[in-house]
Amino acid sequence: MSTPMSGINPEIIQQILAPAAMIPACGLLLLSSTARMNTVLARIRAFHAERLDVWRSNAETGTRDDSVRSLRLEGLEHQTHQLLSRAALLRWTMLQLFGAVACNLLSIVGLALLYLTNHQDAFYTASVMVFVTGIVLVLGSMATSALEVKRILETVRYEHARVECLCDASSAEFVAPVGPRPAGGEGSGL
Repeated sequence: MSTPMSGINPEIIQQILAPAAMIPACGLLLLSSTARMNTVLARIRAFHAERLDVWRSNAETGTRDDSVRSLRLEGLEHQTHQLLSRAALLRWTMLQLFGAVACNLLSIVGLALLYLTNHQDAFYTASVMVFVTGIVLVLGSMATSALEVKRILETVRYEHARVECLCDASSAEFVAPVGPRPAGGEGSGL
């Protein structure tokens, strides 16, 4: 007695499972990248709102030379550019992951066509090449994600240095930072 599945080669099912297993993995990476992107964008919006508040406050009081306010505006501008750079890395990460999902889907389609047609060598080669391309895209997304994570610490270090300057400026004398603190410096925890 023949069942509907009796003519299916079990090897084709095994071959389809590898790219099929990659799709949920890419989906989880996309989910975390999307959450990080939303956080970065919300922070950029908060910086813009704070910048507008400082500008409004300057306009209302008629003071434009307040060193603390100008230091804060300068810091907000710098941090906004840092966050925009992180957002660009996250966008690139997400595009690579979307490409990897597309490659895995195309690989599955190629393997299905391999089973259904007589052009087995061509479909097998194409499916393997597309699958490997998807793996390379996932590796690339991990690299860009690692760069973005590195920039998180740079942004926080810069913000910390600026807050220290604001505290110094409001308590006694105004001391502007020379630049970002070196990685692994005093108090960095690294």
